[in-house]
Amino acid sequence: MNVQPADRVKRFMISKMVEIVVNEENIGKRLELMKRQKNVRKWRCSLLIGMLCMVSAGNSYGGELDENPDFLPMYRLNFAPFHESRTPELNIVYLPDVLTSSKENATFACSHGFAWESDTRIPLILYGKGIKRGFVSDGQASNEDIVPTLAKILDTDIPDESNGTVLSDALNGSLARPTRLNNNCSPVRPRVALVFTLDQARADYFSNPQMSAAWQFTSKELLEKGTYYSQARLSYAGSRTAVSHTVVGTGTTPGVHGIVGNNIKLGDSFPLAFNDDPRHSMNMFNLTAPSYADVMDLEQENKPIILSMSPYGRAALGMGGHGAAFSNESDNDIVVQLLMDTGLPYTNDEYFHLPETLQYANDTAIRIDQWLLDNYGIDIHNDKWTEGMIVTDNSPYAVPNDNVITGPQGSFPDGTTFSFSHHSVTPEKTVPTSAYQLWDETVAFPSNSYFSETMNTPFYQLWAVDMLLKTMESEGVGMDKIADLIFYNFKCLDKVGHKYGVNSPEIYTYMYYTDYCLMKIKYWLDKNVGRNNYLMVVTSDHGAHNAYEGRILYRNDLFEAIENAFGENVVLNDPNEGQPFDDMIYLDQEMLNERGATQADVARFVEETFPEYVYKVYTKDEIFSE
Repeated sequence: MNVQPADRVKRFMISKMVEIVVNEENIGKRLELMKRQKNVRKWRCSLLIGMLCMVSAGNSYGGELDENPDFLPMYRLNFAPFHESRTPELNIVYLPDVLTSSKENATFACSHGFAWESDTRIPLILYGKGIKRGFVSDGQASNEDIVPTLAKILDTDIPDESNGTVLSDALNGSLARPTRLNNNCSPVRPRVALVFTLDQARADYFSNPQMSAAWQFTSKELLEKGTYYSQARLSYAGSRTAVSHTVVGTGTTPGVHGIVGNNIKLGDSFPLAFNDDPRHSMNMFNLTAPSYADVMDLEQENKPIILSMSPYGRAALGMGGHGAAFSNESDNDIVVQLLMDTGLPYTNDEYFHLPETLQYANDTAIRIDQWLLDNYGIDIHNDKWTEGMIVTDNSPYAVPNDNVITGPQGSFPDGTTFSFSHHSVTPEKTVPTSAYQLWDETVAFPSNSYFSETMNTPFYQLWAVDMLLKTMESEGVGMDKIADLIFYNFKCLDKVGHKYGVNSPEIYTYMYYTDYCLMKIKYWLDKNVGRNNYLMVVTSDHGAHNAYEGRILYRNDLFEAIENAFGENVVLNDPNEGQPFDDMIYLDQEMLNERGATQADVARFVEETFPEYVYKVYTKDEIFSE
């Protein structure tokens, strides 16, 4: 296998200037490097103070564009202080309803990645042991605050690298005194902490009358009996999957953890931030900060069960961290991708663990199509997803007497009706037969898009949540005195939103299934762990905005304009080849210097050439000017 040698000292390092390379140095080198960032928390706070002065404007939450908000503090948190070499020369803030795409593939109904409230306002709910009941906080909160809060509640060390803060106003009086008992859970500490990311869930999904009706369980149980941060917002600009899930997992902003985009710049290349080089290898070495799972597990001598799961590797790895690669003393945590290509769970067992219960050889019914047919009566090869579909859950984890999912039956709360009918698999593609579940570079990866359309239905989510519960049950999560840690990503909410729109009939219908799945997870916890013995955190990695007719900027037009003005090949990255997105423009600085041009010259050119699409362009020089 093309991975780090087994006898090599496995570790990662935090570095201000050096790109991450796993080498022979001992993990203890981190201590020296950490001295360089001892003031990161204070630095982040000074930027957040600046953010308080920003005016939320020009988006679906309300406000007018003429308020001229300044997003520079958010961009600084996205790249600074440690990752100048990964930072693009141009960071474009498009207007709130703009979509960028190629001329051949303008297929998304919505997008994200911008600093506007539509993309950065998120729901944040804490519920369970140690949390105030029925409390709504209007205080500042962001996803980097989750890890310090978990560490406080579980009575473990906060990772040194974390620049988040404890959400202390959410904590009830039971956590007021120290209770650490030889690595065991005290009577006032949860037996398991679970973090759920509702991918691309806008904060207003819980307040918009046209959407909030889908969240009956979440509203009546988690919101009314937990703590809700009504003003939660990403503190950084990179509202994308890899970026935010790594914030959730590490308690650090991107300028510390190094995952500044779904793709990042390393030398002259632009690999995926995770799961690349080689592709699908579950590679996590671009992550330059420890995850909370890394630190907590090592501190507790590998006794906790650590589980991170998502249909996307970049979400599972961003939350789960380095696994056995963290140190010589670390073990293989359960970090699993629910693979679209095969409809099976998948990992790299060099660093992570695939439980026996998820291995196809031990249970052939776990493939997505067979599981859905056996447990829900859904034949995804032939059944379409429609607005009037009623699904009965007969899985081992179904909620007794509350296992029928009806959805809104083709009607919004205001009486507006709708209908739809969508394929549950990709037409004219071949049904996967591969049982490939463990990375092996000697075997060709079984790429297959047959189940990709399944991800645009609720059916993928039903299967994925059952795989989570199947794993939790087999591993005994929350069933001893050692606190366990679970991360799970509801990825398909993002897929449906991208394809059909942020307030579409499909996304509204889909949210009923998400709400049911959260209820189902709570039922399992109540039954197996015990009421008030667990902590749940529900958040989102980002929001989204719709792109309306005439609001698409074709990337070739943008890139060609820059190169016509400043020289052919001055733009280094090509989004058409899967490289960083169109708001992250990397430039050949030497070519600019030779032409007597600056980053600011290119930024002003873009603003003046595309005023109907571009609000503001921030340069690398501006971001690192302080």
